[in-house]
Amino acid sequence: MNAPDENTALAAPKSSALQMLYWRSEILQVMYWLRGEGFGDIVDAPMIERFLGVDASNGLGYLERLVEEGYLTADGNFFGLSEFGLKQGAREFADSFNELTKPAHGECSDDCWCHASVDEADACMAHRIEHNHAMDEKHMNASGQMNPGGHGHTHDHHHQGHDHN
Repeated sequence: MNAPDENTALAAPKSSALQMLYWRSEILQVMYWLRGEGFGDIVDAPMIERFLGVDASNGLGYLERLVEEGYLTADGNFFGLSEFGLKQGAREFADSFNELTKPAHGECSDDCWCHASVDEADACMAHRIEHNHAMDEKHMNASGQMNPGGHGHTHDHHHQGHDHN
C-alpha cells in the first residue's frame, strides 16, 4: 500500500508525542466505526490498515501500545476495543464529526420545541420558510436580482425577538 497523497489525507504530526495522540485517535475511531458497521468486535491489523491507510508495521506498533495503555485488548493477531477504548472511541468519533452535526444557519438547535411534537415541527418549518422568504425579498432589487452585498438575511439586533406591529 502506498503512502496517502498529502493532498487527500491529513499527514501525521512529526513529533512522537503528537503522533501517538493522532494515531490513537485514528485507530480508536476506525475500530469504533468498524464495530458499529458490523465488521466485528475484534479485527486484525490488515483490516484496520485498510481503513487507516497506514503501513502494517506502523499500525501494529501503535496497536500494541494501545493494548499496553488499556484502550485495546489483544487475542493473537486480533484486536478489540476494551470498555475504556470503546468509550474513548465513541468520544473521538463524535468529536471528529461535531462540526458536521451542528445545525446549519437557519436550522433549529437540539433544544428547539420542534423536536417535541409534529405540530411544533410544522409551525417551526412554516416560520423558517416565511422568515427566509421575507429576508430574500428584502434583498431583491426591482429586477428580481439580489442587491450587491445582500446575502439573503440581515441582523437587526435592535429589534430581535420583539414584534412591533
